[in-house]
Amino acid sequence: MRYRDRVRKAHLVLPWVIPASCESCADCVNICPVHGLEMWEGDYADFLIPWLSNPDACIGCGKCEDACTWGAINMTTYVEEARKRLFLNRPKGLFEHLEKRKFNLREAASEEKIIIVLCIDARLNVEDVLQEHRANAYVLRNAGGVIGESEIRSIALAVDLLGVSKIYLIGHRDCRMREVDLKALRTSLENKGVVDKEDRKGFRQWVDLHPDPEEGILAQADRLRASRLAKAGVWIHGLMFEEFTGNLYKIF
Repeated sequence: MRYRDRVRKAHLVLPWVIPASCESCADCVNICPVHGLEMWEGDYADFLIPWLSNPDACIGCGKCEDACTWGAINMTTYVEEARKRLFLNRPKGLFEHLEKRKFNLREAASEEKIIIVLCIDARLNVEDVLQEHRANAYVLRNAGGVIGESEIRSIALAVDLLGVSKIYLIGHRDCRMREVDLKALRTSLENKGVVDKEDRKGFRQWVDLHPDPEEGILAQADRLRASRLAKAGVWIHGLMFEEFTGNLYKIF
């Protein structure tokens, strides 16, 4: 099917999730070609269920329905009703298309020196976005875009020595860190001697995972505000990168 036909079909159908039938296998999420579905904590069950987190990206291909062996997903033609239900009961931080505030990072870097903190995922290629203003942006990367003592140290030095005045924390939904099997990861790292076998409780804090990406960005911002940087008069902003469109949206 040609792309134009798929887009036309997307306006006619959307996946409708039936939580009571879901077994939380995530087959529908894994097969989605445009990252439209995600596993979320819902009010319907004690486990994660699939949620159409990106209806604007959905191409109506029906692969999620075909992949579900439990009959928990149906492609519905009641698109407006599906969208209404989606955004009335949406997870925290999920924006409807009209609520998204597109952000121009290149323009921000053209006006002053900034720091960008983001994930190591190569798809977040901010260097190309910045173009001729790359020299004004100091980029810090780590798995999950976490703010730790090392990041605070680097930011403090950049503020004092380089004249940085704004910090941009960039998150994204399709982060591989959100798919990590913590138990398997812990066992692997323990066997390699990277983490202490006795400190099981501290491992989750060390990995620092947030199931809700917007909540994760807010948590990193709170760490910055709790540090001495708050007294330096530095502005902190949170952005979300949308993999399907390549756009950045401001969340605070």
